[in-house]
Amino acid sequence: MTPSRSSSYLIIGGGVFGASTAYYLSKSHPDASIMLVDRSPSFPCSLAASHDFNKIIRADYGNPFYCQLAVEAREAWKSDSLFKPFYHESGMVVLEDTGLGRRIIKNYEDLKVKSTISMIQPNELKTLYSGLFEDTDYQGVEDVFINHNSGWAEATPALQAIISASVENGVKYVQGDIGGLTFNERGDCTGARTQDGRALLADKVILSTGAGTAKLLVESAPRRQELRSGDRITAAAVVTAIIKLTEEQMKVFGQCPVFIHDIAGVCGQILPPTRDGLLKFCVDASFKNTSLDEASGQMISAPPTSPDQGQHTIPDNLKDECRRVVKGIFGKVFPNYDFDSFRICWDGITPNQDFIISSHSRCQNLYIATGGSFHGWKFLPIIGKYVVQMLNGELDKGTEKRWAWDRDQTGSAHEKIIPKRELSDLL
Repeated sequence: MTPSRSSSYLIIGGGVFGASTAYYLSKSHPDASIMLVDRSPSFPCSLAASHDFNKIIRADYGNPFYCQLAVEAREAWKSDSLFKPFYHESGMVVLEDTGLGRRIIKNYEDLKVKSTISMIQPNELKTLYSGLFEDTDYQGVEDVFINHNSGWAEATPALQAIISASVENGVKYVQGDIGGLTFNERGDCTGARTQDGRALLADKVILSTGAGTAKLLVESAPRRQELRSGDRITAAAVVTAIIKLTEEQMKVFGQCPVFIHDIAGVCGQILPPTRDGLLKFCVDASFKNTSLDEASGQMISAPPTSPDQGQHTIPDNLKDECRRVVKGIFGKVFPNYDFDSFRICWDGITPNQDFIISSHSRCQNLYIATGGSFHGWKFLPIIGKYVVQMLNGELDKGTEKRWAWDRDQTGSAHEKIIPKRELSDLL
């Protein structure tokens, strides 16, 4: 049954899931009291995975469910006036050797979605894009997938826009570093407390806390084992690198597509340069940061506790991995360069990369909307709609089961992005 529109909501975390949820709640429940709380006085918080130069926007999934969902999101990026200014249709190239491209094409055909797609030979790709990929590592590749209708979006401005729109609709943005959740005598969630002692109370509490989810649940009630996330969500990170292009380099790289290289040990991607010439690389090999939480006795992966979460302290091993991505994609075409900056980017990843959009089955009034798993950002324009459906008990049964707190964790995860190593091993 749909709850009273005068209900109160506390959304913890102003990233993709939290911001989109606030926006859709403000439209569908205009009389409700809605608080969106995050650590930073400005939004989005610079520590969040959502705070970035750019993110890939694509519907190119081998998984039919996320293909359909991403088609919906891509259309919103292209047509919704709130998101359209930040979207750039650069095209996308995928280099891999598992037949993913043909599975994607079948999904588009099954969904009756029109898209400008081609499968070409490596030798043909070498002649495109002004020869940028002439010296790419094509080891083991028989054909190459290109979708000219995929692209990228300006990440931070898009988040700022949707949160600003939410605030205009009546959402209260609150700066606060959450110290823990609060509960009544029955163990039901009543809100949260900030590190500086403020109590934030609401009828419904929604955790959109990404990489911090497991730690927050444990620290909120160390003795309540039933509250813990267990293996449902893990804090994991990937490393990104930026090269600041010169004006002359921009003439060469300005028309670069999104490029995903997933073979021959390269496993990384590039995003087209921003207007000010920032060319971003990402290594698609994640890692954890596991330690013992003494109060609960549980081993938990969480971002480092330093003020910047160690995001800008990059081990040499990870810098070398970034260089391997540059070489694997560009080879001799880009022989001389210096990285302008690096960043370790944390996200909450689930075992099969399905999101968690669900009530917490062992705690009343507590809801989870997170688990972006390194592919959730593109759903910013629509994912809050589904969170609201979940809150209202209106999510279709198949999707409810897929995103449930208690569910089968098997499925079609991108195996190479599941963390199998520790940050400590890379230092």
